[in-house]
Amino acid sequence: MKERPLIPAEQQVAHLAERGVRFDIMSPEDAVAFLRDKNFFFKVKAFAKCFSTYRSPASEGYGRYVNLDFAYLAELTRLDHHLREHILSMTLDIEHYMKVHLNRTMMDDGADGKEVLDLLFAHERVRKERMLEERFDPNGSEATVERMKAIADRLDGVGGSERAMLFLEMLHIAEDQTLGIDPEHLERSISYLGDSNYTRDLANKYGRREDMYVWNYLELVSFGGIIALYKFYFYDLRRERSQEAESVKQFLFPVKALRNAAAHNGNVLNTIGQRLQKPVGSIATAAREELGIDQELVALTKRFPVIHDFTALVLCFNRIVSDADARSEKAAGLRTLRERFLEHADYFEKQIELDRGIRMLGEVMRSGADVISSSSL
Repeated sequence: MKERPLIPAEQQVAHLAERGVRFDIMSPEDAVAFLRDKNFFFKVKAFAKCFSTYRSPASEGYGRYVNLDFAYLAELTRLDHHLREHILSMTLDIEHYMKVHLNRTMMDDGADGKEVLDLLFAHERVRKERMLEERFDPNGSEATVERMKAIADRLDGVGGSERAMLFLEMLHIAEDQTLGIDPEHLERSISYLGDSNYTRDLANKYGRREDMYVWNYLELVSFGGIIALYKFYFYDLRRERSQEAESVKQFLFPVKALRNAAAHNGNVLNTIGQRLQKPVGSIATAAREELGIDQELVALTKRFPVIHDFTALVLCFNRIVSDADARSEKAAGLRTLRERFLEHADYFEKQIELDRGIRMLGEVMRSGADVISSSSL
């Protein structure tokens, strides 16, 4: 791999200029300040892939960017930040009302709070064991077995931190061999919550498997754990189908993926231009029928990850969040976000995919706000 030393912001700006980035709207001095005080090079540069380069070796500008001003990159980082804030806010509401829906339904069903968890954990173990069986390659593990034996032989001769490091090495080898699939992941994840000031008391009192009821679980687990229970209870355990749960069934994984990206402060808009591998067809259908978005723009939900997942987020919110105040607040937020997204839309109009992607997101925000504010569950 090519060596890439950390260089000052001034040199970063010079490097961008060599690649054809202009500084007409934002001066080089302002760009340096932006890269030092408001953002950083790797995060900003990630958006450059949304812009075209001269591809002909015969071209004088071969390899350089076409019509890219640094201000365009800075604007995309700002839009990405605003979008992530709204994603997290909307997913918090979705998570809360998934819990409310679960709690209400289990009360109405007279569900046993311990039995539900026993069945959930058993279901997750079996599911992960099947996954491991499908993906594990026993033929490729012989050399690994010998490595593990060699490490095990060294354990008797060492102690303290050296022994701990050998255990860690064995753990990492096992994780690589099992592709990170742990049949007991859901149960183990709860045991780590005692390290946090915000969950320690709850985890110490209710975190042990023998002390836990399903309502304790709802307060202890992550969004992924809530989704696991929601899917299990409504789609596997309960005989009577819930129309509300069925309506969001196909949206939960895209919503979780988008929420995780936003929660880790990762860029999301730079996926405009990437090709989505396995789009959920019902998202495009609902965008057309429920949000009333034009067929040509709807096609983008099957192509770009952020558009696919954000559309799923808005649809999921509309179908599962029932509180009128929450719906009104998010509708207003989506309208404000759309205005901000279109404020400098002219920056991107010469990049066909980026332009259409930004405008499609704006349409999802506009139509989503209208639908959310005009109806209640």
